[in-house]
Amino acid sequence: MKNYYSVLLFLLLSLNFHAQKKTFKCEKVYNAVKLIDAEKYNEAITILRECEKIDPQDYTYPYEIALAYTYNKEYDKAVSELKKIKNYSDVKADYYQLLGNNFDYQGKPELAIATYNEGLKKFPNSGKLYLEKGVVYELEEKYNEAINSYETGILIDPSYSSNYYRAAKLYLRSDNKLSGFIFGEIFVNLERTTKRTKEMSKLLYDGYKEAIIFKDDNNLSISICKNILIDVSKLDKNKLPLCSMFEANLLLSTTGQKEFSLNSFAKIRSGFLKMYLEIMKKEYQIVLFDYFKKMDDNKVFDAYNHYIFQMGDESAFTEWMQKNEAEYQKFVTWYTQDENLLAIDKSNVYVSN
Repeated sequence: MKNYYSVLLFLLLSLNFHAQKKTFKCEKVYNAVKLIDAEKYNEAITILRECEKIDPQDYTYPYEIALAYTYNKEYDKAVSELKKIKNYSDVKADYYQLLGNNFDYQGKPELAIATYNEGLKKFPNSGKLYLEKGVVYELEEKYNEAINSYETGILIDPSYSSNYYRAAKLYLRSDNKLSGFIFGEIFVNLERTTKRTKEMSKLLYDGYKEAIIFKDDNNLSISICKNILIDVSKLDKNKLPLCSMFEANLLLSTTGQKEFSLNSFAKIRSGFLKMYLEIMKKEYQIVLFDYFKKMDDNKVFDAYNHYIFQMGDESAFTEWMQKNEAEYQKFVTWYTQDENLLAIDKSNVYVSN
């Protein structure tokens, strides 16, 4: 069963945004939304029932009633409410998301999957529905199906952050971490300054720290893409798998470093960017790495590397920031401008090979 509060928080935020974008015949709906926020579910439902009488054709009111029931863990009532409005003309992808979630909360994962699939027939570009399918598969320990659902969601809705988040966490727990590193860092750039962002910052730092091992004899080992079998007959001329190229060039970028730390990793990443531009980009164009180039051109890449992994070593980040206040402020100014957001669409989206 899904994490109840995290999924429903997303749903409520989505619904509140929806409610603010349209005009309602029953303006009390805004009061009902506030009551749901305050966990006063019965009071909210009473108001929403009044709204239904005023405007019986608008699906928002019964949808929010179902949402209140879901928050209150009355899943049977939520499902009953949602079934009544299934054929409303203004039903959106969120409808199938909430209905499927309630089936999952009832311990009916197959019915949940079927509901998401039904929704995808009507809303084939809904990254949210692919996310929900993936979560059910993941909790069923069907990890290949989960990854496939998350990555399909990424392909069809590249700017929706949650599929990156879930896919990254799965890959980072596997033997082949490259896609976890890329998805995780894309996520941090799409969804900034949230609890999930902080979590991912630490996961990425710890993942790299575990993968890049400095040894006492000044040698090191890098283990990011284990168990890659290369079929030479299927290789393009002079083209190695992305993960093998990534690992080799990251290894070369460690020259001169003797330990893994926030500061040394920032230098390693700068060296890796040069390797990417000189060697890897000829064969692979990775939207995240091209974003690195944009930052490097604007002389904010070093500050970015300290910022993005700060939760892995908070004291080291604080110390660096205090010593480099002007550089960090320059980065913040650049990074928070709309024209400098990481731009991902279907033409440059990354998924694993």
